[in-house]
Amino acid sequence: MIIDAIKQITVIGVNEDDNSQNYMEGLNYMDNLYTFLNRLKLVVPVDKVTFLPSFKGRYIVEKLGIASDDKENEMKVFIIQSALFLEDKTVLRIRKQLSEICERIEKSRDTITFYLP
Repeated sequence: MIIDAIKQITVIGVNEDDNSQNYMEGLNYMDNLYTFLNRLKLVVPVDKVTFLPSFKGRYIVEKLGIASDDKENEMKVFIIQSALFLEDKTVLRIRKQLSEICERIEKSRDTITFYLP
């Protein structure tokens, strides 16, 4: 679960070397992912969500010239997608459970973006 999530989160482009470098840098922030996943799995089955790329490590963005911010550089942004997010009741449960660890939660159709402080 956590390995699949970090693989999905750290995709930075089509170049596998860049993705590997970003993945390796992402390992420094596993505690943020662990905290997030532990809270998320209380309200939705993690195998029913897809993690979208959201981590942009400092070193790889400098190398590639990609714009990013501190939250993306420190794995404090999680973007997940699921058909479950089309159900208002599910979204309300998610907001209630994750608002304790997130400073902001944004929903757009079947995608939710979470921002840790």
